Amino acid sequence: MMQTELATLVDRTDMLDLATFDSQKAVELCCLHLSEHDIETSVYDEGDLQKFVFLTKPAAHLKVQVREEDYAEAVTCLIEFEQQNPQMVPYIYSCPDCGSFGVEYPQFSRKFMTPLLLEWLSNLGLFPKQCYCRKCHSTWTKAHAATINPRHLEWNPDISVPPPA
Repeated sequence: MMQTELATLVDRTDMLDLATFDSQKAVELCCLHLSEHDIETSVYDEGDLQKFVFLTKPAAHLKVQVREEDYAEAVTCLIEFEQQNPQMVPYIYSCPDCGSFGVEYPQFSRKFMTPLLLEWLSNLGLFPKQCYCRKCHSTWTKAHAATINPRHLEWNPDISVPPPA
């Protein structure tokens, strides 16, 4: 049986971000579901990064990670998890345009210092913080979905391809 690793500020470089969550309980249930399908998971919590670097209240801060070779199967399992646990849907972020689970909040890059200035300016209310899809580059206002993303109810082979890092 595969095991789940809970980590804070330890981003495993051998794993890809599968999905972004708001709830620790949803993450634990999702990881359990994935482990039942022999998919190894790791959880990365970027709540401290959001709180102390981006100076924002943590939201969409729990990232479930899987191995690249398991990504396509993990997406299928995650959609199955949504259908079996509709009460967890509000805590799982997905792009309203393409259905990808590769979502970041706030929309600023974590790779350079320059976006930090933009983030701090957004804290002053100069422009809104938004969710960002790493796959189609769409942005939208953070809101909790009440129902399963319609893109997850139809077959879309592109959703099983990992977004660029």
